[in-house]
Amino acid sequence: MIEQFDEKEIYCRKLGHHLKFVYCRSEHEGYPCPLIFDCWHEKLDIGAYMRENFKPREVEYLIKPAPNRMASLLDLIQQARQRSAE
Repeated sequence: MIEQFDEKEIYCRKLGHHLKFVYCRSEHEGYPCPLIFDCWHEKLDIGAYMRENFKPREVEYLIKPAPNRMASLLDLIQQARQRSAE
């Protein structure tokens, strides 16, 4: 059952206050927060929960390494330059 841990609370390092699990499992446009494994691994068997309640493709982005911030920034600058040149 996907709602089984919804009332559990944890301190969110990302937002700086306590949140219930329901937020963490649906924070990203209905998908889990990318930090769900890091934050909840000591409180629940988060791996098993994710396997039971989400399809592999739904959480694939959670496993991918985060893009390098500098590379992302440079990409955004390049996109802005291309838009302004059009």
